[in-house]
Order: sequence, then C-alpha cells, then structure tokens
Amino acid sequence: MTHLLIILLFSVNGEALDEVNCLSGNENINQINKTEIANCLTQFENVQSDSLLVDIQNKIYNAFVKDRISQKNDALNELSIQLENLFKANNQNLILYWRSYLQFYSSINYLLKGDNKSAENEIYNGIELMESIEKKYSEDYALLAMLQSFSIQFNSMNAMYISVDIKKNVNSAIFLDSTNLRAWYVFASNDFYTPEQYGGGKEAEKYLLKAISLPAQKIKNGYLPSWGKEESYEMLIKLYIKNEKWELAKKYFQEGIAAFPDSYVINQLASKLIGK
Repeated sequence: MTHLLIILLFSVNGEALDEVNCLSGNENINQINKTEIANCLTQFENVQSDSLLVDIQNKIYNAFVKDRISQKNDALNELSIQLENLFKANNQNLILYWRSYLQFYSSINYLLKGDNKSAENEIYNGIELMESIEKKYSEDYALLAMLQSFSIQFNSMNAMYISVDIKKNVNSAIFLDSTNLRAWYVFASNDFYTPEQYGGGKEAEKYLLKAISLPAQKIKNGYLPSWGKEESYEMLIKLYIKNEKWELAKKYFQEGIAAFPDSYVINQLASKLIGK
C-alpha cells in the first residue's frame, strides 16, 4: 500500500538512480517532503523484516478457503490474531491494511454460512480499521471504498449516503494514483452493482477495461496488494454476458484465462459461453 510510498532504485554500482512512487504513481511526488519519504522508507524496512507479511494476500485467501472447507472461521481468526499482535509490536499502517483486507474475507465467510450479523460486524470492523489511518494513500482509499461497497447490503436504507462516501474515496484513490488498477476495479464494481434506476451500469465497462490494462503491481512485492485484475476480468465477462455481447465476452474470457489459468471465478463462466 501506498504508505510505503517511496523506495530507492539502485544502479549496478549501488548509486541511487531515482526515487519513485512505486505504489501510488503520484505525479505530484515532488510535493512530498523529505520527512515523509524517510518515514515511508523506515516503515517499509520495518515490515519487510517480518515473515508473516510475506505473501500475506495469498495467506489470507488460503485461510478463507480452509475455512470454507471446514465451515468454520478458525483459520482467518488465527491469522487475524497474528496480524493484530504484529501491529501491537510494530505500529505500521501496512499491517492495518492487511487486517482490514482479512476482515473482508471473514465477512464473506460468515455471509456464506448464513450468519449475517457476524458478517456485518466483520465488515464494519474492517472499515473502522481503514478509517483509523490518518494519512491515507491510493491503496487505502481503494480498499476502504471496496469495504464500504460490500457493507451496503447490511444497511440498504443508507445506500445513497454510503455511495457518496464510496465515490469520494475512489476519486481520492484515482487522484493519488491514476494507475492503481484496484481503484478502477472498485469504481467499476460500485457502478456494476448499482441498480439502473439509480444510475448504475453506465460506466462499469469503461472502468473495467481501464483496470485490466494496468499492472497488478508496478514492482513485484509479496508484502503489497496485487488483487483486482482477476476480479476485473470476471466482472467484465459477466457484464458482456449480461448484455449479450457474446464476442466480447469470449474475447475477454480467453484473455482472462490466459492471464489466470487457474482462476475458478473465470473458469466457471465458460459454461455460459458454450454455443454463443
């Protein structure tokens, strides 16, 4: 996430080549003061030393899969405790990001088990964690908006107000980093699931095409988020199927499978394209 705002790229002889905003892609990088750069570098070095955060995104997903099989929430709860303890020992916003991301999967797990109250509590806990971050960057706003979007199903009476916050946070994410595919995916998702009578369904295609055109990460790093591209392909194919644009659906199905050959969510769409 973009709390780890700056890293140094070094040439072969060890001299610094450039300071780059590897996560946010912010064109206004010159406005960032040297103290903030130093703080971001320190945070990255601190979290890098902890093995729990290595490939943490996949660890969270694998815990979710394990809990789906067991019909419990033990694996996610155990990982959540580990992240909470790590945060107590090393107060870094990166850890808050992954704790919040885990809450999203925990909410899904409870929802699939029919425990709506626990699902609601989990997603609101995730939102609270993200809102506690005072200095948010593009990745933070994107995740916060995704959690808020997911929470609408538990508070449909206030959907319009929540949607305003979602759009504000997504716009902030894109303003800070126009090349953050997760921001475009969340933007598209919000439009995709907004009923047509409330203005939904008009922009999803454009935003999803933008999302899949962007890299999952600017620099490959197991501590940082890479989610969103597979989900963007899935949603784009679903959109074309819904609108009976079969040639486009098949085109992006082939692209998606080539990029994510083991994707369950993309592969399951194959049956809807047979004979089209």
